[in-house]
Amino acid sequence: MPQTLSESWRFIDSGAHSAYYNMATDLALLKNVHQPVLRFYSWKPWAISLGHHQDLSEINETKCARDKIDIVRRPTGGKAILHAEELTYCVVFPAQHPLQQESINAVYQHISEALLLGLKIYGANNIERTESKGAHKLYADSAACFSSSVNFEITTSNRKLIGSAQRRFKEGILQHGSLLTGPAHENLEHYLTSQQKNDHLLQNKAACLEDVLGFKPEMAKLKSALKSGFEKYFFIAFTNCELTAKEQLQAEKFTKTFQYGEVTQ
Repeated sequence: MPQTLSESWRFIDSGAHSAYYNMATDLALLKNVHQPVLRFYSWKPWAISLGHHQDLSEINETKCARDKIDIVRRPTGGKAILHAEELTYCVVFPAQHPLQQESINAVYQHISEALLLGLKIYGANNIERTESKGAHKLYADSAACFSSSVNFEITTSNRKLIGSAQRRFKEGILQHGSLLTGPAHENLEHYLTSQQKNDHLLQNKAACLEDVLGFKPEMAKLKSALKSGFEKYFFIAFTNCELTAKEQLQAEKFTKTFQYGEVTQ
């Protein structure tokens, strides 16, 4: 359990925005971080995000343009995700935070435990935090994030429910991830180039919260439950916030250049 008793975090519920604004906002929060932040958001229009070092040739840009699917490169690592029916979270820690002294895997594990607790508060059963040997090899061989699980990710019946990525900067730690709420993520296979396609791979390897619950999740209640999971696991109190004026200006500035190959850091 992390030693963060009585700590105060900012909580921001941003709603739905473009891929470029979403990634720009995460980066703006990192650049200005002075206390931990938990942010929830979604994507409008749907978009594909790539890991920081992922090759764009794995994505069929022509099909994406035809279907008005934006493509953005995340400031973190990992593989491609089609952001459609999901709730996305972002956690930012300042460089001086005690968790900065822990390993990347340890921080990843802490956040996974908070997410797991939140999902159980919501009523999701048969979910677990995975520890699978050889998972990183399977993950490296695929273009799709949800085609396999790595250690400490949340799964159900060996199918991945939340995909996350973390990176450390001089300002602090940025981790964000996608909680699948419906099956639309499976459409990613339509936008992979031919050499990356593996029919029905995402159906077999990924799961959505609707599968777990048997009904479509209610977003407001889901956010509340996940927020409670963080409060209980980290022993913290949240302050509901908006972006500061400085953060908003930086997010708008970053949005203009946050295209493929133009990540502002």
